Amino acid sequence: MSETTTAVAETSAAAIGSKATLTGGATSAAGFFMGIDWMGWIGIGVAVLGLVINLYFSWQRNLREKEIHELKKRKYMGGCDVEQD
Repeated sequence: MSETTTAVAETSAAAIGSKATLTGGATSAAGFFMGIDWMGWIGIGVAVLGLVINLYFSWQRNLREKEIHELKKRKYMGGCDVEQD
Protein backbone atom coordinates (compact mmCIF):
# COMPACT_ATOMS: atom_id res chain seq x y z
CA MET A 1 0.00 0.00 0.00
CA SER A 2 1.36 3.42 -0.88
CA GLU A 3 2.22 5.99 1.76
CA THR A 4 -0.63 8.28 0.67
CA THR A 5 -3.18 5.45 0.79
CA THR A 6 -2.02 4.48 4.27
CA ALA A 7 -2.28 8.06 5.50
CA VAL A 8 -5.80 8.43 4.07
CA ALA A 9 -6.91 5.14 5.62
CA GLU A 10 -5.54 6.08 9.04
CA THR A 11 -7.06 9.56 8.90
CA SER A 12 -10.49 8.24 7.98
CA ALA A 13 -10.32 5.54 10.67
CA ALA A 14 -9.34 8.14 13.27
CA ALA A 15 -12.26 10.34 12.17
CA ILE A 16 -14.62 7.39 12.46
CA GLY A 17 -13.23 6.68 15.94
CA SER A 18 -13.87 10.28 17.01
CA LYS A 19 -17.40 10.22 15.67
CA ALA A 20 -18.03 6.87 17.34
CA THR A 21 -16.86 8.26 20.67
CA LEU A 22 -19.13 11.31 20.40
CA THR A 23 -22.09 9.26 19.17
CA GLY A 24 -21.61 6.71 21.93
CA GLY A 25 -21.45 9.39 24.59
CA ALA A 26 -24.58 11.13 23.30
CA THR A 27 -26.47 7.84 23.04
CA SER A 28 -25.41 6.87 26.54
CA ALA A 29 -26.54 10.19 28.03
CA ALA A 30 -29.85 10.11 26.17
CA GLY A 31 -30.50 6.52 27.23
CA PHE A 32 -29.83 7.16 30.88
CA PHE A 33 -31.91 10.36 30.94
CA MET A 34 -34.84 8.60 29.27
CA GLY A 35 -34.53 5.62 31.57
CA ILE A 36 -33.65 3.14 28.81
CA ASP A 37 -30.85 1.22 30.48
CA TRP A 38 -29.87 -0.97 27.50
CA MET A 39 -29.54 2.10 25.29
CA GLY A 40 -27.18 3.67 27.82
CA TRP A 41 -25.00 0.56 27.99
CA ILE A 42 -24.82 0.33 24.21
CA GLY A 43 -23.80 4.00 24.09
CA ILE A 44 -21.05 3.40 26.62
CA GLY A 45 -19.83 0.44 24.55
CA VAL A 46 -19.71 2.52 21.37
CA ALA A 47 -17.88 5.33 23.19
CA VAL A 48 -15.27 2.92 24.57
CA LEU A 49 -14.81 1.34 21.13
CA GLY A 50 -14.25 4.79 19.61
CA LEU A 51 -11.69 5.56 22.32
CA VAL A 52 -9.81 2.32 21.62
CA ILE A 53 -9.73 3.10 17.87
CA ASN A 54 -8.37 6.59 18.58
CA LEU A 55 -5.70 5.25 20.94
CA TYR A 56 -4.56 2.62 18.43
CA PHE A 57 -4.15 5.08 15.56
CA SER A 58 -2.46 7.65 17.81
CA TRP A 59 0.03 4.97 18.85
CA GLN A 60 0.67 4.05 15.20
CA ARG A 61 1.18 7.72 14.27
CA ASN A 62 3.62 8.11 17.18
CA LEU A 63 5.68 5.12 15.99
CA ARG A 64 5.76 6.44 12.43
CA GLU A 65 6.81 9.93 13.56
CA LYS A 66 9.51 8.47 15.80
CA GLU A 67 10.91 6.45 12.89
CA ILE A 68 10.92 9.53 10.63
CA HIS A 69 12.66 11.51 13.36
CA GLU A 70 15.38 8.87 13.74
CA LEU A 71 15.94 8.78 9.97
CA LYS A 72 16.25 12.57 9.83
CA LYS A 73 18.74 12.52 12.70
CA ARG A 74 20.85 9.89 10.93
CA LYS A 75 20.65 11.86 7.69
CA TYR A 76 21.83 15.06 9.35
CA MET A 77 24.65 13.19 11.07
CA GLY A 78 25.65 11.65 7.72
CA GLY A 79 24.76 8.10 8.75
CA CYS A 80 22.46 7.11 5.90
CA ASP A 81 21.50 7.95 2.32
CA VAL A 82 17.85 8.89 2.76
CA GLU A 83 16.25 11.10 0.15
CA GLN A 84 13.56 13.45 1.37
CA ASP A 85 10.44 14.02 -0.77
